Parts: sequence; C-alpha cells; structure tokens
Amino acid sequence: MASKFESSIQRGCDFIHDFACSACEEDGLNTEAQHFCNQCTKYYCDICVTKHYGLYKRHTVLDRKDVKKWAAAPGMVDILERCGRHPGEALKMVCGDHDQLCCHVCVSIDHRQCSSIQHIPDVAKGIRKDPEFRQLPQRVAELRKQIENIKNDRKKNSSSLRKTRTAIVDEIKAIRKKINDILDKMEKTTVQELDRLVADQELSIKKDTESWTQMHDELKNIIDDIQSKDSSGEPPLYIGFRKCEEKIKQANEILQNMSNVVKYDITFRKHNGIEDNLSLMKTFGELNESNVFGAQPRSSLFHRDHVFGTKGHKEYNVKMSSDKDKCRIEGICGLPGGEVVITDSNSNKVKLLDQEYRVVDHCDVPEYPFDVCHIGGNEVAVCVSNNKYDRHELHFINITKGKLVTTRKLSFTHRCNSASHLGNNLYISSRTALYVYTMTGQLVKKLYEDKSGDDTVSKIAISNDGKTIYITNCSNSQLITLDNLGNKLATYTDLLGSHGVHVTTAGHVFVCCIYSCTVLQVDKDGKTTLATLARKQDGVYGPKALFFSSRTSSLVVGGLKDTLLVLNVR
Repeated sequence: MASKFESSIQRGCDFIHDFACSACEEDGLNTEAQHFCNQCTKYYCDICVTKHYGLYKRHTVLDRKDVKKWAAAPGMVDILERCGRHPGEALKMVCGDHDQLCCHVCVSIDHRQCSSIQHIPDVAKGIRKDPEFRQLPQRVAELRKQIENIKNDRKKNSSSLRKTRTAIVDEIKAIRKKINDILDKMEKTTVQELDRLVADQELSIKKDTESWTQMHDELKNIIDDIQSKDSSGEPPLYIGFRKCEEKIKQANEILQNMSNVVKYDITFRKHNGIEDNLSLMKTFGELNESNVFGAQPRSSLFHRDHVFGTKGHKEYNVKMSSDKDKCRIEGICGLPGGEVVITDSNSNKVKLLDQEYRVVDHCDVPEYPFDVCHIGGNEVAVCVSNNKYDRHELHFINITKGKLVTTRKLSFTHRCNSASHLGNNLYISSRTALYVYTMTGQLVKKLYEDKSGDDTVSKIAISNDGKTIYITNCSNSQLITLDNLGNKLATYTDLLGSHGVHVTTAGHVFVCCIYSCTVLQVDKDGKTTLATLARKQDGVYGPKALFFSSRTSSLVVGGLKDTLLVLNVR
C-alpha cells in the first residue's frame, strides 16, 4: 500500500500521462501505467499489477515494450482524444466562451455558466479542408527544425566556452610570470571564479538542450499521431489540430522568451597597473559573462526606460572594388555570431560583414535589394523589388561557413520594400500598406494602409512581444505606432524624412531621418524624442537603415555613403 506521503504527492500531481493506472484512478490518484491487461482492458502501474497477478494468473498482461497494442484496446479513451484534466474522460465538446476543448466533467465543473458549448463532431466538419490544419505538418516541421538548429548551436557553444576558458587561463599564466609569490593565491581565486561562470553557462546550455529535446519530441509525437489517424473520423483530427496548436503556441513562447539567447560568452579584462597595485588585488582581473540575445534581454542589459547617450563613433568602409557607384545602404541586420548583413541597392548586392565590419562575402540579386531582416539562426530575408519590371520578391539567404547562399524566395503581387519577422508570420511593406503573410507566402491579411503619399509605409519594426508595430512614414515625416490588430495608437510628426526604424529586444526605439541627417531615440509609445544620438557633423548622411547590437552596445547606421557609422552607446 502506498504511504500517505506518496498518495499526497500523486493526488497533487498534474502530469498528463499517456496511460494512467485504472486502479489508481478509482482511488482518485494520478499514476502512470506501465502494464495493460487484454482481458480486463485496464491499465496498471507497477504496484497495482502485482495485485492483478495475484488475482488473475492466466490473464495476458502487456508491458511497455508492447505499448502500441495498448491503444487498440476496446473501450479505452484514445490518447489524442483524452481530456488533459480528466484522463479517464474523452473530449466531446468545445466551449466557445473560453475557446477550450472539454469533456463532460469539464463542462459540469467549469463551464456550467457558459453560453456557447458545441459538440466536437459539429465544429470538426470540414477540418481536412481547413488551410491551417493542412499547414500543420509543415509548421511543426519548421518549428522542429528551429529547435534542432538551436540544439546544435548550444553544443558548439559549449565547446567554444571551454576554448575561451583555456585562452583566459593562458593570459592569466602570462601575467603570473611577471609578479611574485603572492600571485599563487590570486591565480587560484581567479580560476575558481572563471570555472564557476563556465559551469553556470554550461548548466544553462544543458537546461536549454533538455527543453528543446522535450519540445522536439512532443511535437513529433503529436503530429505523428494526427497523421496516423488521417483515415479516422474528423473529431480526432480536430482534437489533434487543437492540441497541436496549443503545443506550437507553447513552443513559440519558449523560443521567444527563453531560447533566443543565441550564444553564451565570457570575457576577461586585465587590471591596469597590476604590478604596482598587486598587494591590493584579490584576483587577476574582471571576468564578465555576456549573452547574445535574439529576443528576451537579461536585466543586466539596458532597462527598457533607459535613455541612451553616445561615447564615440567610428566609420567603416563597406564599398567593394567591384562597386561602380557609391553605396546606398537600404537594410542592416545582425547575426547571432556578431556578423552583420547589409543591402546595397546601388550595386544590387547583399554583403556579409565580419565583427570588424569588413566585407567577407557578397551575393548578387536581380533587382534592387531593399530591407533585410533576421529570420532565425543564420538565416535572413532580403526584399527585392522593381515596380517597372513587376518583380516583388523576398529572398531567403543562409550564411554557411562565411558564405551567403540563397535557399528560396517568395513572390508578391505588390511591392516588397521592407520586412520584419515574428513567430510564424512575415510582415511586408509595399510602401503604402502593411501585409501579414505566413512563412510559406500565404496572405493572412492587410493590416494597415495609407494612400496619402508614395512612401507612407517606409520601414517597419515590431516589438519583441508582438504587441506594438512601428512604421516610418517618409512622405509625411511621421512615425506611426500600431497595435497588433492594425489600430493606430500614436502619430509622431516633424521627423524630417523618417525612414529607418529599429526596436531592440528590450523595447528601445530608434529612428533615422534622411532630410535632417539625424539618428534619434524615441519613447516606446512613439510620441516623443528622448535623445538625438548623431547628426550630420558626426558623419550621418542620408540615413536609411539602422541596427542596434546588444553584443557590442552599438548602433550601426547606413545610408547614402560608402561607410557605416557605428555609434558606441551607453
């Protein structure tokens, strides 16, 4: 008999098992089954199956090796149709008020006051023809691919951390030779601190990898289950569709809120004057850990309400010897490893820059390359558009071993001048309207339109939570702020030639203005200027694009000149 402690744990457990022990369920317990009896058509845990063996010695009992045969037992609730809250009950209804799948127990306990309760067979009609249902396998495949890529990156990152540790220890040893015996204690203290940081970082990588593995497997299992029931009735398919939608939602939330830390890193900075101040020192230097973020910033980075200032700037020439004309930088975006991708519409080139802003590779596109946005991992998307020849495309480019490789493209019936990516959607600007598309190029809706000028939707940027969209209106020198339904929240005027716009993962908003040759920080509500970060005298000329690098705390600005302006901010 289970102890009172074990019973309390089991009673309070909310785990959803593929198969719950039938005997335990009768006692109000939630225990995972490890055995199934063909004659009894019931499931048993390791404890209850012993009692079963004592009563029915000739019954055929299947263990986990034959788990595929369990689901075929008559009278049992299929795993796909099983209620998550009440495993012994089948999902039969949908509550429209709460948009939830329900069993009879759910309805009687939680939805008695709801006015919109429908039977699943009624709402499941035509599910096979539903576009979203038909796209489900592809969406899951794309999501699993993202998870697999992040897992691989984490494994590589772990090896890189060990190499970083070795490099830092070597530097510590070099310093050690210049000073006396007191360094023995300092070396020990510093290396211990380094090992602690590396261990913390590797633990984070391990946790991330485990999370990706679990989500990867769950997505695979549920989509396999759906596809195996394609010949079944529509209700199981509808239930599988709804469950998969929920799992996709959970996976996207994890990707956005936890897993977009693309790289962990540790840096070391030697104490200046270490020999002179040795007796006052406790360690060899300062160890700082840093992460490259794709979505959610750590609290150690700039707070969302932080107003930036500059602490110097540099210019980097990005013109190639094969470029006939002066550069016209239309788009800028960063990669997880610190590389930068820019578009030069005068040369019809997409250029890859290393961490020192040197051009290391390029690829040609057939027409003017305008904006570029980061999709995920080492993939970007470039807007290619020429209204004269009716070419309006989005080119997807992967960066592999320092090379730009075009993998696919989408075509549109309208201009494609700016793009942004969030979740499973692409946001495309046609210069006068903002459209939402799926990753496969299917139109979801036209979110916003302004026909008062030729360039009223110049560039777009979306907040990390997806709730706020910023649009530059170059024709009317405005910054437009929308919610995710397309409703206008604010209009900020007097931004002379507002063009490039960028929002950081923490929510800081930057705008560059062509006519005034300025780079501005705007408040998150899009209503006022918080700071002017650069002007013409600082090297700003015809700015058309900008990008904030959290990795280097710098703002990269490009426009109508051969150089990128990199502002160091604080």
